[in-house]
Amino acid sequence: MRGNPRRAAIAAICLGLAISASCAPLVDGPVERQRAADREDSDRLAGQLAQLPGVVSASVVLHHPARDPLAATPPSPAAFTAVIAVDDKADPDQLRAATTRLARATVPELPGAALPIEINAVVRRPVIAKVGPFSVEASSRTPLKITLALGCLAIAALAAAIALAARRHRLGNSAQ
Repeated sequence: MRGNPRRAAIAAICLGLAISASCAPLVDGPVERQRAADREDSDRLAGQLAQLPGVVSASVVLHHPARDPLAATPPSPAAFTAVIAVDDKADPDQLRAATTRLARATVPELPGAALPIEINAVVRRPVIAKVGPFSVEASSRTPLKITLALGCLAIAALAAAIALAARRHRLGNSAQ
């Protein structure tokens, strides 16, 4: 049975088109490149904010004004929003000022009005205590001391048991 040559040719052409379409590289347009740059700048700014004293975590959404040379509409304005979680001893006014300075340095086109920055106090700083070479939370100090004391007693008991066994062994060998 012979196949239809026309069907075979159409199938080969369709297969060739499918393979070439799947191998074609994706080309990002200006909007995709702008979104990628906005995400990178947002992540970088959130990382810088997370390094400020008292900051537990920071999340930033940043939008640069995008200029599309083919669009008839004016570019969208720059936008910025930050949510910062801080500990109980952080100064919100200083963090707000530092966040505003960093945001305006990253996106100079931001409007002059106050930027939307949400600061939430969520974490209490633990009180740290020193127990020998260890630094622990103050509430864990007594249990750690008890654990270390029990460990020392166990070591001393094992050492005494080994010394007693060695002495019996020596006495048993000297009697022979």
